[in-house]
Formats: sequence, structure tokens, C-alpha cells
Amino acid sequence: MILDPSLTAAYVVLATALALSPGPDVLFVIANGIQHRSRGAIASALGICAGSIVHALAAAVGVSAVIAASPIAFDVLRYGGATYLAYLGVKAIIQWYTNKQSVNENSGPIAETSAREVFVRGLVTNILNPKVVVFYFALLPQFVDTDLGQVGLQIFLLGCIHNVIGLVFLICIGLAAGRASGWLARTSMGRWLDGIAGVFFIGLAIRLVLF
Repeated sequence: MILDPSLTAAYVVLATALALSPGPDVLFVIANGIQHRSRGAIASALGICAGSIVHALAAAVGVSAVIAASPIAFDVLRYGGATYLAYLGVKAIIQWYTNKQSVNENSGPIAETSAREVFVRGLVTNILNPKVVVFYFALLPQFVDTDLGQVGLQIFLLGCIHNVIGLVFLICIGLAAGRASGWLARTSMGRWLDGIAGVFFIGLAIRLVLF
């Protein structure tokens, strides 16, 4: 037996409650759903999932502990993540403005962002979020049974459990955002979708720095 059943059951309840609580990951997926429809929402959710796997591995081998204990490393990740989110926000706003000009000038449509690029955005954003590092470092060891041994493996498996629960929830939220975006695209609000997504990204950048 690798995981303690009672500890794992309590952890699943907590992980589910945390997944259902609105947070940066939810807002990020919603923003991508608004901008890139359901395809983009799912790709961003999968990217976040991949990033969480990286964090789970880092927690398992002790890297998270080092980062959490180093204010400089923590700030490097925090400001790096905020800068990347702000870049995505500005890029989305520029795309909104460019699309608006294209419509006014009857030009061809702007090329859409690929699902792979959206996936990478989710991956990078999650990896550069130091709060995920602290979350895994502080929470996962509390549900480890040292008597069972293989502490690193237990931490990694707990991270994977949290990841699966979060992925299911994020995909559901993303699909809803994508459907709403598809409906809005057929209305006069459609031309504002990239701009709205840009505001979401910039808001996330500010949140990462200030909170």
C-alpha cells in the first residue's frame, strides 16, 4: 500500500473543495475560453494540468521546499509569472484592436492561436506561479504516512490526485466559457471578446503580484 486510505479520503475531500473554489486557474481558463472558445479552454486546462505535474515532481524531490524558503526565488517566479500574464493581456488587447481595424477596413481575418500555443501558455503560467509551489509544499506532506515509506512517491501521487480533480473541474468551466463565447461571438459583443480576455489576463497579473 502506497497511500494511507483514511488520509487520502480526507485529502480528496479537501482537494475537491479547493478545486471548486474560484482561483487564478479558473480565471485563466475562462479567459482562454472567451478568447479561443472551447478548444482554447481545454488546451489551457491541459497546460495547467501539465504545470501542476511539474510542481508535484518538484515537491516530491524537495525543490518546492527550497523555493518556498528562498524569498529571492519566490519573487523571481512571482514577477516572472505576472510579467508573462501581463504580456498575454496586452497581446490579447492588441489582437482585439487589430481585428477591429481589419473589420473596419474589410481585411482578411487574423490567424487564430493554435491549441498548442494555448497549452504552452497554461503550462508556463502554472509553472511560474509560486503560490502553487507553496501550496504543494505546505499541504501535501500533511497527508503523507511516513510509516508507509516512499514519501516522495506519496507526495507525487497526492499531487496527481489534486491534478485530476482540478482538470475535470477546469474543463467543465472552460467548456461553459467556450459555449458562452460562441454565443457572444454571434452578437455585437463578439468584437470585444479579445479585449475582455486581455483584461482578465492583466487582472491575473496584478493579483499575482499583490495578493
